[in-house]
Amino acid sequence: MGLLIDFRGNLAKVTFNSESKFNMWNVKTMKELLDFLGDVEKRREIKYVLFNGNNGNFGSGADIRELNVASKDREFASSFFGYMKDIYLKLISLDKITIGAVEGIAYGASLEMLLFLDFVIAHKDSKFAAPGGKIGVFPPALITVGPYIIGFQNVKKMAMLGEEISADQAKTIGLVTEVVENLDQGISYLLGKLSNFAPSSLVLMRKELSRYLVRDMEEAFTNLVIQVGSDDAREGINAFLARVKPSWASVSFSKS
Repeated sequence: MGLLIDFRGNLAKVTFNSESKFNMWNVKTMKELLDFLGDVEKRREIKYVLFNGNNGNFGSGADIRELNVASKDREFASSFFGYMKDIYLKLISLDKITIGAVEGIAYGASLEMLLFLDFVIAHKDSKFAAPGGKIGVFPPALITVGPYIIGFQNVKKMAMLGEEISADQAKTIGLVTEVVENLDQGISYLLGKLSNFAPSSLVLMRKELSRYLVRDMEEAFTNLVIQVGSDDAREGINAFLARVKPSWASVSFSKS
């Protein structure tokens, strides 16, 4: 099962639970998540949706095996990235307060998902990265929505250098709301603070704040479907699977 779902009063808890400990996004998981979001939207009693990951990790992003299929099959690529885009769009329009609870790693699409959540509570040892460009696949949400959330220069560093950042660094740039030693305590504290506000006012505030998040995402996903089928992406994905470096990684600089 890709997701574990638990309804607790006015809270819906969603746990990513893929076959691997890294909770990769595959078609099965994305379909389950879209079905869940459609269902929870109809449940008026649910005010908050909490996302976390099983096996000590929030998630490592897109399943490299399915990216490999996408690099050879345009129809599959359109479907794969279409599901991903629809998840992000649904998170924007959802009339619930959304919270991410991150431990371990949040990479790639898993990291990008955080951009669409209202609050992110991260364990102090958690790590964040968007390394897709290293295999020839750019992060579509990070480069379009990211500048609005965490700033233009921070997006360039994350997307174009692919470096891993700490929870404290993620908080400094605005990707994370709070860094804690105990996730359960951090979530309980946040929910306590939110409970002081009328649910309808919270929903209206998130609606207004999210108004401009969808402007450029459509074109980015269209370009991503094209790029994943490029020679660079095929080489990068195959190199990753073979645990070798792609040809472009051999470039070096020497002082003359």
